[in-house]
Amino acid sequence: MPWIALALIGTSAYNAREARKSRMQAESQQREALAQQVSDAAKMREEVALQTKAYNEQATSLQQQADLARQQFELQSQTYKDNKLAMENKAKEVQAAADEERRKAAAAEASALRARTRGGRRSLLSGERMDAELGLGMNLGGSSGMLQ
Repeated sequence: MPWIALALIGTSAYNAREARKSRMQAESQQREALAQQVSDAAKMREEVALQTKAYNEQATSLQQQADLARQQFELQSQTYKDNKLAMENKAKEVQAAADEERRKAAAAEASALRARTRGGRRSLLSGERMDAELGLGMNLGGSSGMLQ
């Protein structure tokens, strides 16, 4: 029986050594996996930081573009307002000039109408007008024209 006990002890020692070896391997693999996870996490943090930086740069660029577009819009709006005001003033000037021309034309028409309605009587009082219109000679001795 000693051989059996010795075989049992030898088998137990072998199994214990293999179990310890397996445990050591498992611990080593866990340490490597943990180290890999730490390394991966660090890489991921770096990538996130780079992406965040890139997004911040894009946001800054977009903000600058928006500010530039807003400034251009405000400038164009002001230019439009200035042009509109200038055109309104020019239209008022043109309207005033047209009104003045109409007023002058109406005054001239009224004057001509008055001359036709009232001036017809006056033209008969002057012999010079009559002679000039009729082509008749005038009597230079008198103030009023006479027919010869």
